[in-house]
Amino acid sequence: MTDLTLAQVAAAIAAIYAFGFGIIGVLAMMPARRKDAVEFCKILGTATALIAVMTALFLFGEKALLIALPIITARVSFEVSQVRTGERSTSFAFGLSSGMLALMSMLVSIAPVAILGLWLLCFARLIMIPKRPDSRNMQVLDMLVYPVLPACLLASGTIEPGLAALLLAAYLMVEIFDSFALFFGAMWGRTKAFPTLSPNKTFEGLLGGAASLAALSLITAAFLSLPLLLTAFTALLVGTLAVVGDLAASRHKRIAGVKDYPQVLPRQGGLLDSLDSWIAAGAGLTALHIFAQLW
Repeated sequence: MTDLTLAQVAAAIAAIYAFGFGIIGVLAMMPARRKDAVEFCKILGTATALIAVMTALFLFGEKALLIALPIITARVSFEVSQVRTGERSTSFAFGLSSGMLALMSMLVSIAPVAILGLWLLCFARLIMIPKRPDSRNMQVLDMLVYPVLPACLLASGTIEPGLAALLLAAYLMVEIFDSFALFFGAMWGRTKAFPTLSPNKTFEGLLGGAASLAALSLITAAFLSLPLLLTAFTALLVGTLAVVGDLAASRHKRIAGVKDYPQVLPRQGGLLDSLDSWIAAGAGLTALHIFAQLW
């Protein structure tokens, strides 16, 4: 999918969101589903505003992204620190330092490779540490593994000419997956997929989201004359990483015993509640890009 352009992705975003509101319109005409349609419309409306802002940032180019991505990284780092430590001053300092690291990852050519190496070391260290009380060192390690270092990787990828359109497309894929998973889960969900980390997710919702993502991605790829096999693999990877990112964000909340991150957007909770899946998916695609360049 490296032949994608930002204009193509922006057009796909407009078409797919129009399709989504069309589905809601059909539901609204069914008396038994009208209440669900109103709720879906509110959620999709907030998501539409967020993806419109994100699309504009990519279309404005590198200068806008150099401002926005470090701010996003700083904000999500502040939110996770506030949840895990409960200390506002510490959270401000952690958010500021994370934002500066994201800016460095975008300005220094070798920085993304170093950040990827650091993430691998931190992840290996995390899984090898036996369970122990929630000490400050463990909190920092947890937060570096997710979301700080992945957000920095994502930030570095947004200004790569061959990667920016794919990362915006990944944002669209995440929204498709999440929206249809919510839709199918609300309509037909019965079996909880992750009862502890994410009680609202069902196997039926996840399968519906994955099938919808695959179908819409392949339809779009065929329309744009993109390779179907590569598109299918990318959609599968993004969908998988979207779930991983959501669960990683939920894990921080479960450890701290809170429901949402500090609120920024109405009906969405904190910024990390809205971007958790994209951070994981975008970081994964950026990491693959780095490995391909090193290879």
